[in-house]
Amino acid sequence: MPSMSAACEVGSGPCGTLWSMSVVACGRTVDADSWQLRVSTDPETGVVYTVVDVQLADGTSVWGGGCGGTVPPTERVNTYWGAAEAGPRALIARVAADVRAVVVTLSDGTREDLVLHRLPGHEGVRVAVLVYPRRLDVQRIDVVDASGEPVPLDP
Repeated sequence: MPSMSAACEVGSGPCGTLWSMSVVACGRTVDADSWQLRVSTDPETGVVYTVVDVQLADGTSVWGGGCGGTVPPTERVNTYWGAAEAGPRALIARVAADVRAVVVTLSDGTREDLVLHRLPGHEGVRVAVLVYPRRLDVQRIDVVDASGEPVPLDP
């Protein structure tokens, strides 16, 4: 895993101007595509931005998606789905700090236990990412708290 202090250059993205972004996680898909989860905080507003960058197995970079926000106080989970015109889909799940597990079931029956990543400077939220084949859909998301009980997704 890359260093928490690894930073990307300032640039602009789908949410407007992005500040220095730290890589908090990276991985590969079953199709050998690689991805990075990056995070940044707007110094003026404190809004947290999470972005997934995807590079296809052939080296082509495609937009994975992402945007700003954490978990609203009345909720425990905040999700984002997205995909470029080509390549895999991306799911970002931002969860409250007391959430201990996120399990995603895809349309082919595959169950994915997502890793919850801490965000530097934001102890109240964790972020999970799943980059999955375009031909599949998310059928279900199960969230579990520290006691092992299911977390209702509706406030």
